[in-house]
Amino acid sequence: MEFRPSLIRATLLGFLILGIGSRLLMRVVALMQGTPPAWTFEGTLTVVFLGTVSGLGAGIIYQLLRRFVDKASVRTAAFIAICGLISWRGVHGVPPVQQAMFMALAVVYLILVDVLGRLATRASGPHDMSFSHTG
Repeated sequence: MEFRPSLIRATLLGFLILGIGSRLLMRVVALMQGTPPAWTFEGTLTVVFLGTVSGLGAGIIYQLLRRFVDKASVRTAAFIAICGLISWRGVHGVPPVQQAMFMALAVVYLILVDVLGRLATRASGPHDMSFSHTG
């Protein structure tokens, strides 16, 4: 698996799931609380940007684990634990129901990154960790 596709995949998933997904989930939370509809371009842009950057960060963590941890199950557990703890810190102080909703979104993201990373590894060979600029 090449470095660049791995980061692109994690970042795009971050954009979709952590960025857009979080923004939609924020709307659901507001509806649950009876808050009147409100939307700002700046607020949406911030949430989507932070989700994308979080995806990039998770991609870097995933790639570092791929490089230094040989056993796939240990890699997966470490990836979910590390990123899960970072996510938990991000929703600290949020009411419990909303906290659970955002953590579920983060776990879906982490599982997808791991599953797609494993599939890409199978497609390219078990230890192809090149930093090639050809593809």
